[in-house]
Amino acid sequence: MTPQLRASIAYAWVGGIAFLAVGVYLTIRRRRLHPLLLVSIAAMSISWIEAPYDWAMYAQFAPAIPRMPSWWPLDMTWGGLPASVPVGYISYFATPALIGAAVGRRLSAKRHWRLPMTLLVVGLTVGFGWAVLFNGILGARSGVFYYGRVIPGLSLWQGTKHQYPLYDALAMGVMVMVFAYLLGRTSADRPTVVEAWAQTKSSNRATSSVLSVLGVVLIANLLYGAVFAPHLLAKLQGWETVGPTAPLFPGVPNQPKYGTAHWTSGGASTIERVDTRR
Repeated sequence: MTPQLRASIAYAWVGGIAFLAVGVYLTIRRRRLHPLLLVSIAAMSISWIEAPYDWAMYAQFAPAIPRMPSWWPLDMTWGGLPASVPVGYISYFATPALIGAAVGRRLSAKRHWRLPMTLLVVGLTVGFGWAVLFNGILGARSGVFYYGRVIPGLSLWQGTKHQYPLYDALAMGVMVMVFAYLLGRTSADRPTVVEAWAQTKSSNRATSSVLSVLGVVLIANLLYGAVFAPHLLAKLQGWETVGPTAPLFPGVPNQPKYGTAHWTSGGASTIERVDTRR
C-alpha cells in the first residue's frame, strides 16, 4: 500500500472519529445538540449513496484499499466500496464545512454582509474548491481513485486517467454549502435552524433532540439524492464518453460503459446494468 493510500485511509478514520468525538463532547458540555454533532450524523447517514454515486461517476478505487463486506447495501462501486467510506464521510464534509462557516461568519462581521447569504456563498465556494483539491488532485492524481469516464468539456485533464469531472465538485459544493450554513448560523445561546424547528414541535428536550437528528438526516439525504440525480441521468443517457482505454489499475478491468456488452467470469456476454464486485 502506497503512502498516499495510507494517508487517505488514516484521514478518513482518524478525522471522522475525531470530529464525532468532539461533537459529542461539545453537546455534553453545553447540554444541547452541537451543530458539529448534527453535521457528523448527517454526513454519515448519506454514506450509503456513495456506492451508486461511484457507479454513476465511473469511479474506481485502488485495489489495495480494504473493502466493505458483500452485504453492504447497494454496493455498486466497481471493485467494492472502501471500508473507510461511512466514517470518512464525516471528515470529508466536516472539514470544508467548518472552514466555510468560519470564513463566512468572519466576512459577514467584517463586511457587514447578511450572514445567511454569506454562509451559503462561501460554503459553496469552499466546497467546490475542496472537492477539486481532495477528489481531483489528492485523489485522482495520486492514485487513490480514478474516474473512468467523464462528460466531454466538463472535466480537468480530460482523456487521461487523472481526469476529474467538475460537475462532481459542484455537487460536493452544494452539500458543503448546507453544512456550512448549519454550522455557522448558530451561537452559544441560539439554536440551529433545525433545532428551532424541532422545538416548535415539542417542548421536551429529549424529543426535540431526536427530531433535530431526524431532521438533519432527512435534509442531508434529500439533498444528496438531488445532487446525485443529474449524475445518474448522465450515466443512463450515456453522456460520459471520454476516458482512457488502458486499465486504470494494473490487472483490474475498468468499469464498462453502461449498456455495452462485456464478458463475465464465466465467459458469457452480458449487458452492464449493475456492476458486480471484481
